[in-house]
Amino acid sequence: MNQSVSVTRKRGRRFLTKVPEITLYFWIVKLLTTAMGESTSDYLVSHINSYIAVVLGALGFIVALILQFSVRKYVAWIYWLLVVMVAIFGTMVADVTHIVLGVPYYASTIAFAIILTVVFTTWYRVEKTLSIHSIYTRRREMFYWGRCWRPSRWELPQAI
Repeated sequence: MNQSVSVTRKRGRRFLTKVPEITLYFWIVKLLTTAMGESTSDYLVSHINSYIAVVLGALGFIVALILQFSVRKYVAWIYWLLVVMVAIFGTMVADVTHIVLGVPYYASTIAFAIILTVVFTTWYRVEKTLSIHSIYTRRREMFYWGRCWRPSRWELPQAI
């Protein structure tokens, strides 16, 4: 009897998961959203006031984050909207860090890699898992989205 209750709970949790199944289609869409985020960020910053573009990117990211945390299960358009906004706003953050603050890409990459390591280490210590198939609590989802904070801009140094 207890085993059937356990199986039912696991199935119920699977339906409440907040992330899609990782398939070939997932990776194709992920690559497309990353490229779209890069190009959208560059377009906005070069065609409207840069400060307004960054504020719009931040607002879009916040709205998408609120939407994602307001639903109780995976909703494709909300999830992928947040992925796109992470790509757009992440590119803007990387550009501002490099261009405005003058931090070299290698330095920000190292800093964000350290942050990512801290997120994964803390996630594992707190939750005892890093499985994306177990993203059905708010805390696990916060860890899941927290791992996204790294610069999305990978460029080679410019020749002098």
